[in-house]
Amino acid sequence: MRFRLTLLLACSAASGLAAQAAGKFPPDSLVNVKVIPRGTPLTQVIGTMRNYTSALGARCQYCHVGREGLPLEEFDFASDEKRTKLVARQMMQMVQEINRRLDTMPTSDSAGLQVTCGTCHRGLNRPVPLSALMEQVASASGADSAVRAYKALRERYYGGDTYNFKEPSLNIAAFRLGRASRFAEAFALLDLNETLFPRSSGMYVFRGNIKLMQGDTLAAAKAYREAVRLDPANEEAKGRLRNIGQQP
Repeated sequence: MRFRLTLLLACSAASGLAAQAAGKFPPDSLVNVKVIPRGTPLTQVIGTMRNYTSALGARCQYCHVGREGLPLEEFDFASDEKRTKLVARQMMQMVQEINRRLDTMPTSDSAGLQVTCGTCHRGLNRPVPLSALMEQVASASGADSAVRAYKALRERYYGGDTYNFKEPSLNIAAFRLGRASRFAEAFALLDLNETLFPRSSGMYVFRGNIKLMQGDTLAAAKAYREAVRLDPANEEAKGRLRNIGQQP
């Protein structure tokens, strides 16, 4: 129980960490707490606040009234002015509910499993999957911007678990762009992916699928055949060829 409380506080610290009017830090007591138990030791709340900021890649002012660089004594931790603080309270309640449901699952696989802020956020205050982010950037700003954004993110985050830089991320983004008739952007992302995974058979299946969206059956067949050449066991590519009346 103590372990779960620590995890939940890490996700809910913004809802009431040492929340009293500006002027003293640490304060004497918790004020304006809505989710954190009022009797929680201040040292524990401050420690979980550090966990919270690490999980979201954020600083105190993300949820609390104050400015970067100012001493914490000048922060107004009691204020509910910021929307992010209100969201944090709801997020903590969501985590509580998820963990309660995990305990009721009729399988031994969930034993000891707990959800934390880091389960989803992984160092980001807005935990968007890489595929969705690339789709958004490409749709809003075009192919070149999406490629630049991907390279910048890869340079910064590769090797960690913040984003999934494996092959499917760009394939999925390209497919969704194709469905939205953003074909130039879709193929730009596939071209980028090909430089990263030059022997990928699956990527050519995505290329063929998007060519079909364009109505270009010949180009689609060529892509599927390349997928089979790279991986003779690619049954999906063979099935796609048969579906359009072509032989593998």
